[in-house]
Amino acid sequence: MIEDFATVDGFILFIAGLAFGSFLNVCISRIPSDESVVAPPSRCPSCRTPIRWRDNIPVISWLLLRRRCRQCGTRISARYPAVELLTAALFIACYASFGWTLLTLKYCVFAFLLVGLIFMDAETGLLPREFTYPGIFLGLLFSCFAPTDYSGTAFLIHVYGKHVPKAVPWLALLDSALGCMVGAGFFYLAWALYYLVRKRHGVGFGDIALMAMSGAFLGLKLTLLVIFFSPILGALYAGFLLVTERLAGRFGAATRKAAAAPFLSREIPFGVFLGVSSLAVVFVGESVWKSYLGLY
Repeated sequence: MIEDFATVDGFILFIAGLAFGSFLNVCISRIPSDESVVAPPSRCPSCRTPIRWRDNIPVISWLLLRRRCRQCGTRISARYPAVELLTAALFIACYASFGWTLLTLKYCVFAFLLVGLIFMDAETGLLPREFTYPGIFLGLLFSCFAPTDYSGTAFLIHVYGKHVPKAVPWLALLDSALGCMVGAGFFYLAWALYYLVRKRHGVGFGDIALMAMSGAFLGLKLTLLVIFFSPILGALYAGFLLVTERLAGRFGAATRKAAAAPFLSREIPFGVFLGVSSLAVVFVGESVWKSYLGLY
């Protein structure tokens, strides 16, 4: 990836990633609160003072201002440069993996949407439809011009006794639609079963919409990996929280009270793990499948 960043194309893409990351920060701050991302212009969330252009340069301004607002001195969250750098790094990773192709454009758009959703879910517990619904449409649209490996769908058709030509224009779209339906359907079923047993929501409908979006972008084969890995990541995180809270409960009454609360009643931002798993399979999903199939 370092070699790709050193090229002029890679550098331009990195700068574009920083710019899109800067816009993502506006979306993350405003969309969950139903605020416009267009007006008013960027402003300090504490003192509401409009931010000058020189104080709004991705990453650089945050460093030059020493992480504080120029007017009121309030500390600026590290989330801002983190989102900008992560988006830029993912753009470069897409370029390094797929070159100047439509797949790079497709996965850059996917990464943009996922980074926004991951941070919004982590901060607010919300996965706004302003990202997921257009994402589903874009995933289906991109499948017509930048298809992923649709061998999984071709295999299913073959199992049912149908001959599949090597190049079928609609097969990639069908694979994308199946990924969308299987991903969303699996977690909808999980929600329904959990609700029947515990009479409460175990998975949010925002998570289901996010999974539908991921399925539309990834297709059936890679969606199956997201279904497999995201609950594992969520379980590991829940286990980590349980252990750390039990240990921390020895050091204060407030902490002990929090640790004593019913652990199964806690809400975990599952969209974070869906998003992280979806990003991971973009780059390593095919390798994982090849390694798995190589065992047989």
